[in-house]
Amino acid sequence: MRYCQLDSIIELVPGRKLVATRTLRADEEYLLDHFPRFPVMPGVMMLEALHQAAFWMVYTGDDFAHPLVVLREAKSVKFGDFLTPGETLRVTAECVKEKDGLVTVKAKACKGERTTVSARLILEKKGTGHPERLQTDEFVRGRLKKQFSELFSEAISATA
Repeated sequence: MRYCQLDSIIELVPGRKLVATRTLRADEEYLLDHFPRFPVMPGVMMLEALHQAAFWMVYTGDDFAHPLVVLREAKSVKFGDFLTPGETLRVTAECVKEKDGLVTVKAKACKGERTTVSARLILEKKGTGHPERLQTDEFVRGRLKKQFSELFSEAISATA
C-alpha cells in the first residue's frame, strides 16, 4: 500500500468496529499539487482512509481468513470540510451488515466535531481465484498479517 492513510488504531473490535487516527503532515508529496497555496488532503485520500479502516476491521474479524477484501461500492459519500497540514482525522468504521461475503460498513472521518467525509461502503471478502496448489491465498494472508502487525502492533496487543 503506497499511501497508508491511518497512523494508529485506537479502538478495535475485530469485525465490528475500528477507530483510528490520521494526522496530515505538511511534507506529504501530493500536497505540492493539491494545492500549492492552500494545501489540503484530497477528498479521494480521505475516502481511502475510510476504506482502509473498513478493510482492516473486516480482515481482523475473521483472522485474515479471506486474502482479499475489495471495495465493491462507495455509497452516499459526503464531504463536509477540508483537512490541512497539522490537523488530525478520527476515522471510524462500523459493520452494519454482513451477508454472502459482502460487508456493509458505515464509515466517517471527523476533525474535532466536524465531519470531513462519510460514506457507506460495501466490501467483498474473497479468495484470489488462483489454484490452491500455488498457495497464493496463504501467501497473501501472511503478507497482510505481517503488514497489519508492522503498522499497528499496539492494536494487536490491545485486543489480545
